[in-house]
Amino acid sequence: MMHMEHRLAQTQTQRLMLTQKMQQAIQILQLSGLELEQYIQQELETNPVLDIAPKLQEPAPEPPRDQNATTTSDGSEMLDDGPFDLDSYAHSLIEPHSMGRDLSRNPEADGRREFYENSITKEESFTSRLLTQLRFTASDDRTYAIGEQIVGEIDGRGYFMGSIEQIAQESGASVEEVEKVLQLVQRFEPTGVGARDVVECLLLQIDVEYPDEPELRTLVAEHLEALEHRQIPKIAKDMGVAPERVEQLKTLLATLNPWPGHEYSYEPTQYVTPDVIVEKDEDEFLVYLADTSLPELRINGHYRQMLRTGNMTREEKQYVRDKVESAKWLIRNIEQRQNTILRIARAIVDVQREFLDKGVECIKPLTLQEIADVVGVHEATVSRTTRGKYMQTPQGLFEMKYFFSPGLRKDSGESQSSKSVQSLIKKMIEDEDKARPLSDQKIADMLKTQGINIARRTVTKYREALSILPTSLRKVYQ
Repeated sequence: MMHMEHRLAQTQTQRLMLTQKMQQAIQILQLSGLELEQYIQQELETNPVLDIAPKLQEPAPEPPRDQNATTTSDGSEMLDDGPFDLDSYAHSLIEPHSMGRDLSRNPEADGRREFYENSITKEESFTSRLLTQLRFTASDDRTYAIGEQIVGEIDGRGYFMGSIEQIAQESGASVEEVEKVLQLVQRFEPTGVGARDVVECLLLQIDVEYPDEPELRTLVAEHLEALEHRQIPKIAKDMGVAPERVEQLKTLLATLNPWPGHEYSYEPTQYVTPDVIVEKDEDEFLVYLADTSLPELRINGHYRQMLRTGNMTREEKQYVRDKVESAKWLIRNIEQRQNTILRIARAIVDVQREFLDKGVECIKPLTLQEIADVVGVHEATVSRTTRGKYMQTPQGLFEMKYFFSPGLRKDSGESQSSKSVQSLIKKMIEDEDKARPLSDQKIADMLKTQGINIARRTVTKYREALSILPTSLRKVYQ
């Protein structure tokens, strides 16, 4: 029988612990510029010790050092608990507000802010556009009520996804009456809205855009599936026309929109701000941090003086000390982040100089570990630093992770970046004879003549990554 009992025992283990300061440093390092701005704003709102240094202003003189204050090993002051009359010091607490510490609205900017707010407009929704047209075209309230139900069943693509029979039953109308209202909606903008499938959508657009092209209607109504598989000879034979004519009709068809609702869909524009700028000065590349809207932080000197001379309780003094320490670490971690980004960016530029001069065909294979070895940090640090950071270069704007890619071994023994190989494949396909497009095996053979040995399946993988159609779907009959 097993004997069970409670017993106290000591064990010794090794465990890696991340302090709160270390966690903050890691978090700040991987934040994008916009995320860091928001993080700083939160800290300004929660930490009264933090202050924004005024721009273009002489640095404020340091408060007089207390003779009884001592200095720690990291250069920060360890303050004593000298006597302090809080009432006599209270009047100076108003001063930070006049120096810009008050984060409330600036009365002088209220007029400008009101103008900007009133100028902001919101894009009208797709459904609202349809209902507006319905109000102008409906002949009576009954037609409008039926049309409103039909519009409610139109999805974001512009297709009618409801049931004519169900709408007729709910509205107390006949199926023919609902069908007639649907035909009314199908005359709305954008052309093709209210269609029940892609064929009907394209036919509605052909009636408006190409009314004198009956062969185009035949192509869409009877041969659309075959056209998707590029069966041009079969379509030409069935329609009794030349393959070149099918190609001409296909070109006309490409001008139509199979998803008319997307034309009016509203998505906010996503803006990207570079964190690093690379410019060429003669034969050298200059790398520097972009001018961002990050505020310059400092510790409010009044709180330092309160700790030196203030007559506060131990809890109050400990609270201020904790806030001062938190502010110090925030400032240090932000400075460390900026320095790390700059060092890694310079190491990337040193490797990719040929790319910066000539373009993606000359990009070199590069790994996170190689940059980590150069900068003297861990590979994970490089990964966090390049996440969501962008570099403005003479070749354009790129995410810093773009410069990292595996290498392919050439016959000469050198390595070539997979991105440069993809660029070569793209250029070969762009220059190919459209009537005789290159097969993946042919592209692999052509690359082999340049000393790049890759399998056909690798060419297929790179081609699909570039969103390029296979050979059979790229052929054009001229």
